[in-house]
Amino acid sequence: MGLKTMLHLGFYIIQFLGVFVVSAQNTLNPSELKEDFQLFRTALEEAHPGIYRYAAKSSMDGSFESVGTELDQPLTQQEFYKILNPVLTKIGCGHTKLMPSEDKGFMYYYNLETLFPLKLFLDKNRAYVRYSYDTRVKLEPGTEITAINGMGMDRIINGLLKNLFSDGHNQTFKYYELNRYFNALFSNFYLEEGKAHNQFNITYKHRGRKGSMNLPSVSYQIVMEHDTEEQNGIPYQLEFKNSKTALLTIRTFWPDEEKYNFEAFLKESFAQINSNKIENLILDLRGNEGGKDAFGSLLLSYLVNAEFRYYDKLVVATNERFSFVEHAQLPEGYEQLRTLITQTEDGEFRWEHNGNLGVQTPQENPFKGRVYVLIDGACFSVSSEFCAVANHLDRVSFVGEETGGGYYGNNSGAFTIVTLPNSKIKLGIPLMAYYTAVKDYEFTDRGVVPHYQVQPTIMGVLSGRDEIMERTM
Repeated sequence: MGLKTMLHLGFYIIQFLGVFVVSAQNTLNPSELKEDFQLFRTALEEAHPGIYRYAAKSSMDGSFESVGTELDQPLTQQEFYKILNPVLTKIGCGHTKLMPSEDKGFMYYYNLETLFPLKLFLDKNRAYVRYSYDTRVKLEPGTEITAINGMGMDRIINGLLKNLFSDGHNQTFKYYELNRYFNALFSNFYLEEGKAHNQFNITYKHRGRKGSMNLPSVSYQIVMEHDTEEQNGIPYQLEFKNSKTALLTIRTFWPDEEKYNFEAFLKESFAQINSNKIENLILDLRGNEGGKDAFGSLLLSYLVNAEFRYYDKLVVATNERFSFVEHAQLPEGYEQLRTLITQTEDGEFRWEHNGNLGVQTPQENPFKGRVYVLIDGACFSVSSEFCAVANHLDRVSFVGEETGGGYYGNNSGAFTIVTLPNSKIKLGIPLMAYYTAVKDYEFTDRGVVPHYQVQPTIMGVLSGRDEIMERTM
């Protein structure tokens, strides 16, 4: 098994290890905090292959040292988490995670019975109501929320953005996470665990009128029941928009392989596309956070008529045994796999056992018409790799929003899960730095910027319009 195929296993491990709930937070004394922090820093410096990819060592050292000055007094786990998290985000790695031990689900860590009751649409520094999780709340969809508990939305949004992970200096993935998990994030960073938060005071404006009101809190269970209903479980599908245009939707590169065969789906789909003499192919990758890297290069092989490179190199931090192994859960077989790591003459450690490192061959009958790829901030990991190489080959046109993953690659693959012994916070560190076979891109620290930029609006969302698809058609 290649290291990157263990990506989702890493996240499953994180979720499995975090299912128990601590009823109350204990206070950690300074010596316990400093012990945890030293392990936190050591693990990142030893294992993270891209810790200095976007931030200079001097900058990271300064961030680490600033944390040390805040650990001279007792802190709860939540307070400690809020100190560590912004430092981690400075690495610029969307695959790096910091997860407190009592999470029920990803991003939901604190105040799970008293969450903010509105689903919001965040647009820059403004927030609009999509719907309420509580039927007693009578706020018209589209109402702008200007403050929560006396804090302006611009201050709240900017504070949360500093605590969200993304590749490089990308912002669209952060907004994707913000829109998806606002209720959790607000509770994690703006509500103190253990105190009563049975209601929220908001100020709002709508149709020229301003007002304020108190909203009842809702539970995590209610939020999950409502949000799960919105998800479409079909991983990919082919439709024909008209006699000349096909729509290929791929929502994930990590489908349930017992139910769905991705290779067979692509083979059958492109056979139909070519037999129908389609001229325009719309490839919808919106919401696709990635998965199996071989699927990205496979998809691209159906769109090009010449050999191409996909990955330039795969880099790891070291081939030495980590000093923190007693606190870490490593990928299965990692001790054997690390013996296969090679070192270049300039001292770089490489993993050279990935099929995407070789020259990729196009399919026998690839699609030769026009290709329009729909993208947004959720296009991450494998999806952003595919987009970067396709853009480099000048094969497709992009419509929508900037991809969330880095143009020049990301840090992912297998993970080590480090448990800080006193706080029980879990640190998920990707062990592989992926470098796509691209060059000469204008933005070295961003994702793929679309040729035709389309930003969804609250009015479009509420009316059920697909503004990106409309522009594409």
